[in-house]
Amino acid sequence: MNELFSNNLINWLLLVVILIYMWMRLTPPIFAARKEKIDAAMREAEQARLEGEQFQKEQEARIQNAEAEAAKILDEAKKVAADMAADIKKQTETESAALIKRIDEQIEAEKRMAITEMRSRAATVAVRLAEASLPGAITGSAKSRLLNQFIEQLEHSSTSKSDSNGSNGTNGAKS
Repeated sequence: MNELFSNNLINWLLLVVILIYMWMRLTPPIFAARKEKIDAAMREAEQARLEGEQFQKEQEARIQNAEAEAAKILDEAKKVAADMAADIKKQTETESAALIKRIDEQIEAEKRMAITEMRSRAATVAVRLAEASLPGAITGSAKSRLLNQFIEQLEHSSTSKSDSNGSNGTNGAKS
C-alpha cells in the first residue's frame, strides 16, 4: 500500500509540476496579450478623453466668439440705425428749412404783386375821380402838373418802401 501511495503521490506531484509548468509557460503570454489589449484600450480611451476635452474647449471658444461677434454685429447695426436716423432727421430739417424759405419768398412776391396792383388800381380810380369831378375846374396845364406830382409821389412812396425793406433785411434775404 505504501507503494501505491507513493506512486500516486508521485503521479500527483508530477501532475502538479506539469500543470505548474504549463501554467507558467502558456498563461504569461495570454495575460501579457490581454494586458497589452487593456493598456491599448486605456491609452485610446485617454486619447479620446483628451480629444473630447480639446473639442469641448474649441466649441466653448467658438460659442464665446459667436456671442462676441453677435454682440459686435448688434452694436454696429444699432450704430448704423442711429446714424441713419440722424441723417434722415438732418435731411428732413434741411428740406423743411428750404421749403419754408421758398414759401416765404413766394408770399413776399405775392405781397409785392398785390401792393403793386393795389397802387395801380388806386391810381386809376384817383385819375377817374379827378377826371369826373374836376373836368372843367382844372386847365390842361394844371391837370398835367397834378398828374406829374401824383406819379412822383407814387414813385417816391414806392422807392421809400423798397429802401425801408432793404434796411430791415427782408429785401436782402430775397433772391
